[in-house]
Amino acid sequence: MFGNLAVILWIVINSLAFWLYNQVAGWLFLVAAIIGIYGVLKFLGCLRPCHQCKKCTFGLGRISALFFGKRSLKDPKESYGMASAVFFYVLLGPFPAAFLLISTVQTFAVLKIVVLLCLLVISLYSGLTWRTTHKL
Repeated sequence: MFGNLAVILWIVINSLAFWLYNQVAGWLFLVAAIIGIYGVLKFLGCLRPCHQCKKCTFGLGRISALFFGKRSLKDPKESYGMASAVFFYVLLGPFPAAFLLISTVQTFAVLKIVVLLCLLVISLYSGLTWRTTHKL
């Protein structure tokens, strides 16, 4: 549940990063992200609906497992392929942050800095979930 809400929040923050530059770009990114998650990920996996599954066909379960799940849930070779995992990670991670950084250099605004820090904190947290943990 937390992962799905976090992904939705992350998509909204990413769209806000583009929206602060140009409103049309923000809306276009939001539509592209929704099509990418709900459209593309749905066809990469099994076609049976499973609402509680971590690798659901509707995309949010897969994206939340990829970004915020335990290391044991992150097997991109098994369910959606490494190329699509890298694509979605770049789409929702460094790409909006880099775009917002360039926009901030062009026109400084405190709100842009706050959104950029939010993107970086979420990306850092997501990256930390990929490390392996050793239980003693």
